[in-house]
Amino acid sequence: MLTIGLTGGIGSGKSTVAQWFKKRGVPVLDADKTVHHLLQSDSLTISKLIHEFGSEILGENGQINRSILGKRVFCDDDARKRLERIVHPSVAEHMKNERAALRDTGSKFCVWDVPLLFETGLEQFVDEVWVVWVPRDLQILRVLARDKLSRSEVEARMAAQGSLDEKRQRADVVIDNSGSEVETEHQLEKAWKELLMKQRFSN
Repeated sequence: MLTIGLTGGIGSGKSTVAQWFKKRGVPVLDADKTVHHLLQSDSLTISKLIHEFGSEILGENGQINRSILGKRVFCDDDARKRLERIVHPSVAEHMKNERAALRDTGSKFCVWDVPLLFETGLEQFVDEVWVVWVPRDLQILRVLARDKLSRSEVEARMAAQGSLDEKRQRADVVIDNSGSEVETEHQLEKAWKELLMKQRFSN
Protein backbone atom coordinates (compact mmCIF):
# COMPACT_ATOMS: atom_id res chain seq x y z
CA MET A 1 0.00 0.00 0.00
CA LEU A 2 1.43 3.37 -1.02
CA THR A 3 1.01 6.25 1.43
CA ILE A 4 1.15 9.90 0.36
CA GLY A 5 2.00 12.36 3.11
CA LEU A 6 0.04 15.53 2.31
CA THR A 7 1.17 18.69 4.05
CA GLY A 8 1.23 22.44 3.68
CA GLY A 9 0.53 25.34 5.99
CA ILE A 10 -2.40 27.29 7.37
CA GLY A 11 -4.14 28.96 4.42
CA SER A 12 -2.24 27.01 1.75
CA GLY A 13 -5.31 25.07 0.57
CA LYS A 14 -4.30 21.62 1.82
CA SER A 15 -7.93 20.78 2.67
CA THR A 16 -8.96 21.47 -0.95
CA VAL A 17 -6.32 18.99 -2.14
CA ALA A 18 -7.42 16.43 0.47
CA GLN A 19 -10.97 16.81 -0.88
CA TRP A 20 -9.68 16.16 -4.41
CA PHE A 21 -8.29 12.79 -3.27
CA LYS A 22 -11.52 11.89 -1.46
CA LYS A 23 -13.56 12.57 -4.60
CA ARG A 24 -11.38 10.03 -6.41
CA GLY A 25 -12.06 7.42 -3.76
CA VAL A 26 -8.58 7.61 -2.19
CA PRO A 27 -8.89 7.21 1.62
CA VAL A 28 -7.62 10.28 3.52
CA LEU A 29 -6.51 9.91 7.14
CA ASP A 30 -6.74 13.31 8.80
CA ALA A 31 -4.24 14.06 11.60
CA ASP A 32 -6.34 17.01 12.89
CA LYS A 33 -9.39 14.75 13.24
CA THR A 34 -7.20 12.20 15.03
CA VAL A 35 -6.02 14.90 17.47
CA HIS A 36 -9.65 16.00 17.98
CA HIS A 37 -10.63 12.39 18.75
CA LEU A 38 -7.73 11.99 21.22
CA LEU A 39 -8.59 15.25 23.02
CA GLN A 40 -12.25 14.25 23.29
CA SER A 41 -12.13 10.58 24.13
CA ASP A 42 -8.64 9.25 24.87
CA SER A 43 -8.49 9.24 28.66
CA LEU A 44 -4.71 8.76 28.83
CA THR A 45 -4.01 11.74 26.54
CA ILE A 46 -6.55 13.90 28.40
CA SER A 47 -5.09 13.12 31.84
CA LYS A 48 -1.53 13.81 30.61
CA LEU A 49 -2.60 17.20 29.21
CA ILE A 50 -4.44 18.20 32.40
CA HIS A 51 -1.37 17.20 34.41
CA GLU A 52 0.88 19.25 32.10
CA PHE A 53 -1.27 22.37 31.58
CA GLY A 54 -3.72 22.43 34.49
CA SER A 55 -7.52 22.14 34.67
CA GLU A 56 -7.96 25.62 33.13
CA ILE A 57 -7.71 23.99 29.69
CA LEU A 58 -11.07 22.30 30.35
CA GLY A 59 -14.33 23.80 29.08
CA GLU A 60 -17.62 23.95 30.99
CA ASN A 61 -18.51 20.46 29.72
CA GLY A 62 -15.40 19.02 31.38
CA GLN A 63 -13.73 18.30 28.04
CA ILE A 64 -10.52 19.87 26.77
CA ASN A 65 -11.27 23.24 25.16
CA ARG A 66 -9.13 23.31 22.00
CA SER A 67 -9.43 27.09 21.72
CA ILE A 68 -8.04 27.69 25.24
CA LEU A 69 -5.31 25.09 24.72
CA GLY A 70 -4.46 26.61 21.30
CA LYS A 71 -4.04 30.10 22.76
CA ARG A 72 -1.72 28.70 25.42
CA VAL A 73 0.57 26.87 23.02
CA PHE A 74 0.70 29.08 19.91
CA CYS A 75 2.30 31.96 21.83
CA ASP A 76 4.67 29.82 23.84
CA ASP A 77 7.24 27.68 22.06
CA ASP A 78 8.03 25.61 25.14
CA ALA A 79 4.33 24.89 25.82
CA ARG A 80 3.82 23.87 22.19
CA LYS A 81 6.72 21.40 22.38
CA ARG A 82 5.32 19.93 25.60
CA LEU A 83 1.92 19.49 23.92
CA GLU A 84 3.54 17.83 20.89
CA ARG A 85 5.50 15.39 23.06
CA ILE A 86 2.22 14.18 24.57
CA VAL A 87 0.00 14.14 21.46
CA HIS A 88 2.18 13.28 18.45
CA PRO A 89 3.23 9.72 19.37
CA SER A 90 -0.45 8.83 19.91
CA VAL A 91 -1.42 10.43 16.58
CA ALA A 92 1.25 8.38 14.76
CA GLU A 93 0.08 5.15 16.40
CA HIS A 94 -3.56 5.85 15.66
CA MET A 95 -2.89 6.65 11.99
CA LYS A 96 -0.72 3.57 11.50
CA ASN A 97 -3.54 1.44 12.92
CA GLU A 98 -6.06 3.10 10.58
CA ARG A 99 -3.76 2.47 7.62
CA ALA A 100 -3.36 -1.20 8.57
CA ALA A 101 -7.16 -1.54 8.66
CA LEU A 102 -7.40 0.02 5.18
CA ARG A 103 -4.69 -2.32 3.88
CA ASP A 104 -6.73 -5.27 5.16
CA THR A 105 -9.69 -4.10 3.06
CA GLY A 106 -7.49 -4.14 -0.07
CA SER A 107 -6.84 -0.40 -0.50
CA LYS A 108 -3.82 0.28 -2.72
CA PHE A 109 -3.32 3.93 -1.68
CA CYS A 110 -4.00 6.22 1.22
CA VAL A 111 -3.23 9.84 2.05
CA TRP A 112 -2.02 11.07 5.42
CA ASP A 113 -3.24 14.66 5.75
CA VAL A 114 -0.77 16.05 8.32
CA PRO A 115 -0.12 19.81 8.73
CA LEU A 116 3.02 19.12 10.82
CA LEU A 117 4.33 16.17 8.80
CA PHE A 118 8.00 17.24 8.91
CA GLU A 119 7.85 18.88 12.34
CA THR A 120 6.59 15.66 13.93
CA GLY A 121 8.84 13.30 11.97
CA LEU A 122 5.82 11.53 10.47
CA GLU A 123 7.33 11.77 6.98
CA GLN A 124 9.29 8.60 7.87
CA PHE A 125 6.01 6.62 7.72
CA VAL A 126 4.97 7.71 4.20
CA ASP A 127 6.26 6.83 0.72
CA GLU A 128 5.92 10.24 -0.93
CA VAL A 129 5.47 13.78 0.39
CA TRP A 130 3.15 16.19 -1.45
CA VAL A 131 3.39 19.81 -0.32
CA VAL A 132 0.65 22.34 -1.06
CA TRP A 133 2.48 25.65 -1.51
CA VAL A 134 1.52 29.32 -1.81
CA PRO A 135 3.69 32.44 -1.39
CA ARG A 136 3.88 33.72 2.20
CA ASP A 137 2.04 37.02 1.52
CA LEU A 138 -0.87 35.18 -0.10
CA GLN A 139 -0.92 32.68 2.75
CA ILE A 140 -1.30 35.52 5.30
CA LEU A 141 -4.03 37.25 3.25
CA ARG A 142 -6.04 34.05 2.91
CA VAL A 143 -5.95 33.30 6.64
CA LEU A 144 -6.87 36.89 7.56
CA ALA A 145 -9.85 36.69 5.19
CA ARG A 146 -10.97 33.30 6.54
CA ASP A 147 -10.29 33.33 10.29
CA LYS A 148 -10.99 35.83 13.06
CA LEU A 149 -7.32 36.25 13.88
CA SER A 150 -5.03 39.25 14.05
CA ARG A 151 -2.01 39.41 11.76
CA SER A 152 0.32 38.64 14.69
CA GLU A 153 -1.77 35.57 15.59
CA VAL A 154 -1.64 34.39 11.97
CA GLU A 155 2.15 34.83 11.87
CA ALA A 156 2.52 32.97 15.20
CA ARG A 157 0.58 30.02 13.79
CA MET A 158 2.61 30.06 10.60
CA ALA A 159 5.83 30.12 12.63
CA ALA A 160 4.60 27.09 14.64
CA GLN A 161 4.16 25.17 11.37
CA GLY A 162 7.53 25.97 9.82
CA SER A 163 8.24 27.61 6.48
CA LEU A 164 6.31 26.49 3.40
CA ASP A 165 9.37 27.32 1.28
CA GLU A 166 11.47 24.87 3.33
CA LYS A 167 8.77 22.20 3.05
CA ARG A 168 8.70 22.76 -0.69
CA GLN A 169 12.44 21.92 -0.86
CA ARG A 170 11.81 18.56 0.85
CA ALA A 171 8.75 17.53 -1.17
CA ASP A 172 8.51 14.79 -3.78
CA VAL A 173 5.61 16.69 -5.37
CA VAL A 174 4.81 20.41 -5.03
CA ILE A 175 1.28 21.63 -5.75
CA ASP A 176 1.35 25.39 -6.36
CA ASN A 177 -2.05 26.55 -5.12
CA SER A 178 -1.55 30.27 -5.76
CA GLY A 179 -3.58 30.25 -8.99
CA SER A 180 -7.12 29.16 -9.85
CA GLU A 181 -8.81 25.96 -8.70
CA VAL A 182 -8.59 24.65 -12.28
CA GLU A 183 -4.80 25.20 -12.35
CA THR A 184 -4.44 23.35 -9.05
CA GLU A 185 -6.54 20.45 -10.34
CA HIS A 186 -4.41 20.19 -13.50
CA GLN A 187 -1.28 19.83 -11.36
CA LEU A 188 -2.97 17.19 -9.19
CA GLU A 189 -4.15 15.18 -12.19
CA LYS A 190 -0.66 15.24 -13.72
CA ALA A 191 1.07 14.20 -10.46
CA TRP A 192 -1.51 11.46 -9.85
CA LYS A 193 -1.10 10.02 -13.36
CA GLU A 194 2.69 9.98 -12.92
CA LEU A 195 2.33 8.18 -9.60
CA LEU A 196 0.00 5.55 -11.09
CA MET A 197 2.46 5.04 -13.95
CA LYS A 198 5.36 4.58 -11.51
CA GLN A 199 3.31 2.07 -9.53
CA ARG A 200 2.45 0.15 -12.67
CA PHE A 201 6.10 -0.20 -13.65
CA SER A 202 7.30 -1.08 -10.16
CA ASN A 203 4.78 -3.92 -9.73
